[in-house]
Amino acid sequence: MAVITIREKQPTAEGFAASLIFEGSEYSINITDPFTPKEERQLEWYFEEWLTYPMLNGKKAEAAKTSVVSYGESLFNQVFKADIDAYSFYRQLRGNLKQVKIEIVGNSPEFHALHWEALRDKDWPRPLSVDCVMIRKCLDKAASVAANMAESPIINLLVVIARPDEEHDVGYRTIARPLIEVIQKSHLPVNIDLLRPGTYESLERHLEAKGAGYYHIIHFDCHGALMGYADIQEGVKRNRYTYQARWGREDIQPYEGVKAFLFLDGESKGKADPVEAGELANLYGEGDSRLYSQCLSVGEAGTR
Repeated sequence: MAVITIREKQPTAEGFAASLIFEGSEYSINITDPFTPKEERQLEWYFEEWLTYPMLNGKKAEAAKTSVVSYGESLFNQVFKADIDAYSFYRQLRGNLKQVKIEIVGNSPEFHALHWEALRDKDWPRPLSVDCVMIRKCLDKAASVAANMAESPIINLLVVIARPDEEHDVGYRTIARPLIEVIQKSHLPVNIDLLRPGTYESLERHLEAKGAGYYHIIHFDCHGALMGYADIQEGVKRNRYTYQARWGREDIQPYEGVKAFLFLDGESKGKADPVEAGELANLYGEGDSRLYSQCLSVGEAGTR
């Protein structure tokens, strides 16, 4: 399988200096965000809010949907068309994209916040991620926990569904139903458990009941965000986040920079429980591990 690597080097005033790496060849590229903040907010509205009331604002929604195409083409041009030799190499691979793996490698949240899955060649009918294998990696960071699981003829999948805003959020079945239908119609050897309510307490208790090594895949069907401590404080002020007396965890302490959070169901409607990535890692990777997972898929009901 041919590997194409897009590797972050360092931030610049306009975006990022990066490298495009084919087997044996490396090209310097510069990446800027194809969207303005206004366009990004429109895309966020499309995925976060319009899905709740799809009968409204049809023209605005169509414009947001179309913008994904232009975004992907702009990102593609920055990556592959900055150097004629790099583009020529890509064209040699285009005829067999199913044998191509694209790796997005970087450390900064801003680099990974770019919508790399939208990468699109205007001469190709769909985004590259539909045909290629696309993965994201952190720079030079090995996994801290081994993926040890019991052998099984069937894949055990846990879908954690969290909707803090209940009926004012994306529908509970919007993401899960198509997934279940595909598995059933294709007769795939997958056993699905749906976890609701999607609270940290119910997740912890469920994993303890199933035992270490039971699940091969965990998919979080919920919202997420990269937030600084000031963002947490603002959410607490607006009574949006559970801040103190969080189940099985200490209060969130002040920190520098940003951290990644998933929003599980909180103690009451409209109140989310922000679970930091490290807290999830501790839940899965403690000495008496409650879960060893070969593949942890973190999904969102929308994009951030």
